[in-house]
Amino acid sequence: MSDDIKIYSTPKGTVILEAPTKNAIIELLNEKEMTSSELQAELGLAKSTISVHLSDLKDMGILKERKHPADKRKKIFVLSSKLLGQPESPFKEEYLKMLQNLKNSSGDEYLFLKNLFHLIRYGLQSFGLDIHPALKEIGRDVGRVLAEDMDASSYDEVMAQLSDFWEKNGLGRIEWKGYDGVKVLDCFDCSKTVETGQSLCSLDEGLLEGVLKSKLGVEYSVQEQECYGTGHEHCLFKIKKVK
Repeated sequence: MSDDIKIYSTPKGTVILEAPTKNAIIELLNEKEMTSSELQAELGLAKSTISVHLSDLKDMGILKERKHPADKRKKIFVLSSKLLGQPESPFKEEYLKMLQNLKNSSGDEYLFLKNLFHLIRYGLQSFGLDIHPALKEIGRDVGRVLAEDMDASSYDEVMAQLSDFWEKNGLGRIEWKGYDGVKVLDCFDCSKTVETGQSLCSLDEGLLEGVLKSKLGVEYSVQEQECYGTGHEHCLFKIKKVK
């Protein structure tokens, strides 16, 4: 994975750009609006080269042009996009390790799909995208849907049925730690992945919140405190009521 990769949000959609010169132009325009001749002077490139890059960036929706207020023969280029992310450590290195894990698991259907799941999720993080808020919200939606088929009416019953659900569907084994939280062993979400130094199970946090609120009518906050991603051999979730 190249350090020159950057992801931009534009009016035309998301653009992944791996082009040092184009990214250099964007960095300059991020500081101030500039003409093509000013960009040419800053980068030390031929006029035709700058012209081609500007045309490409305009077609992508990353920048736009407008007339120079003092000289209508000239054009000023301005950004019409926002940087969403770029490769960062530790995820950049871990992404490469996950690619190798995926290759090594070929032939084992369950392990291959699990490694592919890890690769997609943490690959996004390797580009600098914070996917945790979105995953947690998706988890809440999943929890609400799953709760429709549960007949639990107390906290104990909810946790017991969640424990059965987790194990039957290969998500791991839940050890209920009383009313304070749960421990998950063999977590599908993150076990067998590489250590990243960060908690990884925001999807599970949201799922637990969604089920608990749907079945008990009470708002709960679920936060992962320990994770395979932080070097533990389990996931530990703290659960508390929201006042």
